[in-house]
Amino acid sequence: MGKLLAALASKSGAMDPRLAADWHEIAGGEIARLCRPVRLKSAGRARSLEVAVANGSAAMQLQYRQAELIERVNRVLGKGTVTRLLIRQTGAAGAKASSGPTYSRPVMPPSLASRDRTVPAAAPSAGLQDALSRMRALIAAREGDPDGGNR
Repeated sequence: MGKLLAALASKSGAMDPRLAADWHEIAGGEIARLCRPVRLKSAGRARSLEVAVANGSAAMQLQYRQAELIERVNRVLGKGTVTRLLIRQTGAAGAKASSGPTYSRPVMPPSLASRDRTVPAAAPSAGLQDALSRMRALIAAREGDPDGGNR
């Protein structure tokens, strides 16, 4: 059954089910966190694997490791099956992996979270101090702090 699905996927240009199901193991943990497979494309004798990445940083990292990824994929699909990698920046939603942690905002270490967030008394300039105060108030308003960030 798996071979039949792989053959159908190959003819239609859809994703090979083995890639979709076992992406983390095939690509390896680091690469799998950077991207997800989208489809296989054929153009003449060249066969490309299209992958989705969240941003330019992930695309750059993947570009440096593309030979490694092609080799890993070809170990599963057969030698020479994939000859090129097409990297598409799709934003976080398009590149989102099916497993693994996701964070909506940066995680602050507890050692820094407990620090006093007031502006030091010797701020470089009044303009900078004013800008920092406005920024604290905006952040506090977004987090629902009625004190406006003044602690």
